[in-house]
Amino acid sequence: MLLFGRVDTMTEIGQAEAVYLEGERIADVGRLEDLSVRYPGAKKQAFEQITPGLHEAHAHPQMWGLQLESLDLEGLTEPQAVAQKVAEKARSLPPGAWIRGGGYLFRAYPTGELLDAAAPHHPVFLQSRDRHSAWANGLALERAGITPETPDPPGGALVRDAQGRPTGYLLENAQELVNRVLPQPGLAELERGLQDLARRGYTAVHHMGWCHYRLAEQLAASGRLPVRLWWALDRDHWRETRPGWRGDRLEVAAVKFFADGALGSRTAWMIEPYPDGTHGIVLDPLELIESEGQAALQAGFGLVVHAIGTRAVQGVLEVFHRLRPQARRIFRLEHVQHVRDAELPLFSGLNLALSMQPMHLLGDAELVRHHLRGFELEAFRLRDLWNTGLPLAFGSDAPVMRPHFELNLEAATAHPLNPAQNLTPAEVLWAHTRGAALAAGWPEHGQIRPGAPADLTLWDQGRPVGRVLGGALEVFA
Repeated sequence: MLLFGRVDTMTEIGQAEAVYLEGERIADVGRLEDLSVRYPGAKKQAFEQITPGLHEAHAHPQMWGLQLESLDLEGLTEPQAVAQKVAEKARSLPPGAWIRGGGYLFRAYPTGELLDAAAPHHPVFLQSRDRHSAWANGLALERAGITPETPDPPGGALVRDAQGRPTGYLLENAQELVNRVLPQPGLAELERGLQDLARRGYTAVHHMGWCHYRLAEQLAASGRLPVRLWWALDRDHWRETRPGWRGDRLEVAAVKFFADGALGSRTAWMIEPYPDGTHGIVLDPLELIESEGQAALQAGFGLVVHAIGTRAVQGVLEVFHRLRPQARRIFRLEHVQHVRDAELPLFSGLNLALSMQPMHLLGDAELVRHHLRGFELEAFRLRDLWNTGLPLAFGSDAPVMRPHFELNLEAATAHPLNPAQNLTPAEVLWAHTRGAALAAGWPEHGQIRPGAPADLTLWDQGRPVGRVLGGALEVFA
C-alpha cells in the first residue's frame, strides 16, 4: 500500500511525499515519483497529510465510555444551569434511577438544595470537569449512608455547612463514599471509550487509572483492542500482576500515584495558599510514593505520578531524583500544571517525560486568574518545559475534556495566560506522536521510517479522517 500526501516523518528526514507499507511495517519513505517506480503494483491512496499515529497520552477510557452515556455538563459554570439539566433528565427516568453526569466547572462549592428540588425522586451524582470533586443530592447521600457523623475519609473531605452537616459536595476520596453504591462501569464502558478514541484517529492510548487491568486483558485476549494500549495500574493493584506485553496491543507498563488533586476543585497542592487560606489536598503522601514507587521499580514497572500544584510538582521531582538509580524505565510526571522558577533546575538530570494537557487552559485560565492571582505565570509553562529537552506528551485526560487534538493545538499555540509559553503547531504534533511514544518507552513508534510499525494518522483539512493500525487502513465516514 502506497500512501501519499504531505508526510511528516518526525525524523531527521523531515517531510516526505509518500510512504510504502508492507504488512505491519513501514517499508519505504520518500518522493512519490521514486516510490511509484519502485512499487509499480502498489495500491495508492492520497491524503492531505500523513503523520505517525496520534497518541492520546493521558486518558481514562472506561470513564470516557461511561461519560458518553451520561449527562453532559461540559461548559456549565452555574449550579442553577446544572440543576436544570438534571431536572430535564429526571423527567425521562423512572423514580429511583441514578442520574450521573460530569463536566461542570464552578468557582464555589454549591449546596444540595438545588439538586434536591431538581430530582427529589432520583439519586444524583455529578462530577466536576476535573473529576476531583462531585455534587450529590440528599437521596444519593442517604443511599451512601452519609450523615453528619460521617468522618472525612483519608485524602478527601465532605464539605459541610455551619452546623457541620454535609452539603452534598464531596472532595477527592470522599467521592468514593457515594461511588461504592453506584452501578459500576465494566467491560462495555471500557470498550466503548476505546472505540470512540480509535474513531478520532488515535492509534495509541495511555491509560491513566480508574479501571481494573483485567478488563483490558480480556479485550487483548479476544482481539478486540482497537488501539495500542499503554496501561498504568492503580497503585492498589500492581502487586497482583507483572509488567509486560499481552499480545502486541496491550502493555501493562507502570504504576500510577496521585500526589494531589486539581485546580478546579481547589485540591491541587500549592506552596502559596488559595484565597481562602487552604493549600489543597495531599492524596498519596510523598513518603508513600517513594516507598511504594521503589518497590514497583524493583518489580520492573515504570512510575507515573499525577502532580498539578506547585508543591506537588516540587515534591515529586525530589522523589524522582532519589529513585533515579533504581529506574529501568522513563519516569512520567502527569499534568505538571503549576511550576515555580525555583523548580525548573530539578527537571535536569532525570530520565523523565512530561505528560500535559494544554487544552485544560481553555477552561482553567479563568480559574487561574481567580484562585492564583499573582501566580499566573507559573501555570502551563509549555515553552519553558519544552526547553528542558525532556519529551512532552500530550493528551486530553478524557473524560475531563473531550479528546480532540484540535483543542490542544488551539490552547498550546495561543496560550491565554502567557503568549511567551506558546508552542508551534509542529511541536504540538510532535508531542502527540514522537514525544508520546518516548513517554511510553516505545522507541520504534511515533515516527515514519523504514522498519517502524505501520501506525499512521491520516488528515484532511486539519482533522483526522482515517488511520492505519498495524498496516490495516481505516477511513472514517
